[in-house]
Amino acid sequence: MNGRVHGCVFGRVFGHVLGPLALLGLLAPQAQADWDFAPAVDVAAGKGLFHHLEASGRQALALSGDRVALVWEDDRSGNPRCYLAIKTDGQAPFKEQAFGQGECFAPGIAALDNGRFAVIWEDETGINTARVDAALGPALRLSDKGGQAALAWHPALGLQATWTRPEGRHQRLWLGRLEQADHGALRLSTPEPLEAQPPKDDQMYPALAACGPGFTLTWEDRRLGHTVIFSSTSPDGRTWSLPTRVSHNATGKAQGTDLGRGTGAMRPALACAGEKPVTVWLDKRDFLSGYDVYAALPGQKKNTKVQDSFGDAIAQWHPAAAGNARGDLVVAWDDDRDGTQDIWLSKQTVDGSFAENTAPPPAAGPNQQSDPVLVLDGMGTLHLAWVERSPEGESRLRYTTGRPVSQP
Repeated sequence: MNGRVHGCVFGRVFGHVLGPLALLGLLAPQAQADWDFAPAVDVAAGKGLFHHLEASGRQALALSGDRVALVWEDDRSGNPRCYLAIKTDGQAPFKEQAFGQGECFAPGIAALDNGRFAVIWEDETGINTARVDAALGPALRLSDKGGQAALAWHPALGLQATWTRPEGRHQRLWLGRLEQADHGALRLSTPEPLEAQPPKDDQMYPALAACGPGFTLTWEDRRLGHTVIFSSTSPDGRTWSLPTRVSHNATGKAQGTDLGRGTGAMRPALACAGEKPVTVWLDKRDFLSGYDVYAALPGQKKNTKVQDSFGDAIAQWHPAAAGNARGDLVVAWDDDRDGTQDIWLSKQTVDGSFAENTAPPPAAGPNQQSDPVLVLDGMGTLHLAWVERSPEGESRLRYTTGRPVSQP
């Protein structure tokens, strides 16, 4: 087996009572995994510190040409700093460098062409971005006030940035095109707020993707008095559609229970499956079991629950999504359904549903595995990074690849 999958509910719940041999007899036949995973490698490691993969939209991993790049924040120096690590396919180890001024948080990354990238981050000076060619280029300040930020690159339209900044009591979404200047620097063109009218409540945690002919933006929005996921699209990076509600979590009272103004939805992530954008997020419409992973799929009016029934009774965290040009789609998250925090994957099937969840062996086991970020290349190879933490306090940032396996 190349990945861990679940059998029947009876065996999972009562296996500790019946014993290992009885449990084996109760388990249903296991499905074959979609990928054959290579052994994980450490990107960074240390004891008594914390690694964070907290890019807005889970955009901390990118693949361009034969180079893979990862950005993160950790406190090895005693304060939070941002780091970038790049490796060439088939070669190890990752080579890292620090960036940002002073304390630095939630760096994100986008793939450009020809092995190049762009990064975006928050530090003590505000929101900044830079190109990464052979090395990290000069920083461009987008805002002097901090907030979440994301990037996306379109081969015909170029590089687009989005960020939030405080205005009065609320966070407001801004957008701007980034153009190349001299000596590898970037230049900001026509920054504007997403909506002309100031927000009535917070707009937070944007995710940005270049799908098909243009850009798609999703974010957390509080205009209805509780957090829902909204979306806007642009054919050119200059004009944006009116916000459309993506999450259909309940507004107002639901299931006979007073939920205040409504249930919650949070932390959207975006992927392009072919030319179509797919949004995934955490949703608390089933409020008794915590957050679940939901998706808004092209052409479907109803939201789709991603995790299988074995994950329904517990909370899921840190959803991420990846797609490729041929239309493949994979969603990742972490949960502790097996008694330990593991990474879980689900791949969209040909009928549009999501397959039985699998835990990749390098990202499962006795340690705490969390915060997945992932990229799916054009051939279906999955690039996956995550945070692993041991009971002894060792924190490791890990990376693996999963090559597709032919299904019977």
